[in-house]
This record gives sequence, structure tokens and C-alpha cells, in this order.
Amino acid sequence: MRYLILIVALFASAFSFANVDSLPSDKDLGRQYITQLKNGGALIVRLKSRDKNIAAYRNSGNNSIADEMEEKDSVLNRQIMYAFRSQFRFCSVYFMYARNSKKFVEGERNIFLNESFQEDSTIEFNNSFFLYVDFGTALLNESVNSYTYTNKVQEGSTPGNSQSYTVLDANFKQLHSPFPYQTIINNLEQNQHQKAIARLNKKMFQYFVDDKRKQEEANEKKKRRKK
Repeated sequence: MRYLILIVALFASAFSFANVDSLPSDKDLGRQYITQLKNGGALIVRLKSRDKNIAAYRNSGNNSIADEMEEKDSVLNRQIMYAFRSQFRFCSVYFMYARNSKKFVEGERNIFLNESFQEDSTIEFNNSFFLYVDFGTALLNESVNSYTYTNKVQEGSTPGNSQSYTVLDANFKQLHSPFPYQTIINNLEQNQHQKAIARLNKKMFQYFVDDKRKQEEANEKKKRRKK
């Protein structure tokens, strides 16, 4: 019996390693994602709003603190939207509040924001592929869990390394290199959000062009070998 258990355990372990080996690499995923983004894909920028905190302060009579938080969120969201609208050209961009992520996952599409930050049912989302973008504190080579939406909603914070724009996959997991998944804010720059998004735009174009060139070179090598 003991030997049978050992054999089953070894088989399960081997099967697990085989599954890991069969998963696409970060390089393969990066190539797939950048191609899909360029060919009919979109970024969904998730804007933050501290509704629960603001409501709690108002309920306790601290309207001045609530007003200050509301104004800070509004200023930041305006900076983010303007930065993308003025600097980003790689693919389509949509905006929604992060609190509506669960609704989006469940299929609702009347949640995208217009330039007045109003949910606008006339904004159509017909893109074949999408990734999310968050602004805030991000981790290096880890998934961001400040907004995790599956069957349950978890809203919290994660210690990180910088204030940055971070690209997440459809499951809200932070992407990895070589995909240009993160652009750090430089607080010494003027118009720091615009310049950060300009860098993100440039990184994506460069990554797309470089990857396409590498694929063409690889195809040429294969052709020469066949000859």
C-alpha cells in the first residue's frame, strides 16, 4: 500500500511539472499580448474612487476630509485620462472606475466613462482583446491584488516599489517582462503623467516593432536552412 501511495505521488508530481513546462513563457505571452493589442485590442484604464472611505467620513460628520479626498481623486483621474487621450496611440483606450470591475467581468458594458467622467451607454466596446491598466503602487514580478474580482470582491492594498502605471491581464494579474508592463512616474518631471504615458506608448511601439523584426529574422533563417 505504501509503495502504491509513493507511485501515485510521483505520478502526480511528474504530471504537475509537465503542466508547468507546457505553460507559455513570459516571452511567448508578451509576443501574443502585444500583437493582439495592436490588432484590434484595447487597454481599459481603471480609475480609482474612494467611495466607501468618503461615505464613511460624511456619515461621521467629517465633510471637509471627505471633500478633500473627493477632490484629490478627481484631480488624479483627470490627469490620468488626459495623459492617455493626449499621449497614447498604440491601441484603443477605455476608462472605467475600478469599483465597476466586477460588473465588467459579469458582462456589463454600460460602465465606460466619457470625458465628463459620466458612465456613457453610447460608448461601444467591440474589441477582440483587452488588458487593464492601473495607476498606483505596483509590485515587481508579482500580481497586483488591490482589486481582485472573481466570485468575491477584495479591495485592499499591496506594498510595492513605486508609483507607476501597471498593465494587468484579464484576470487582474500583473504582466512580466519582456512585455512593457510598467512605467514609473518621475516626480521631478513637469506633466509627469503625460510623460509617463508617452513613455508607455513608445515602449509598446518599440516592443511591437522589435518583436516583429525578430520573427522575420527567424523566418529568414528557417528558409535558408531549408535551401
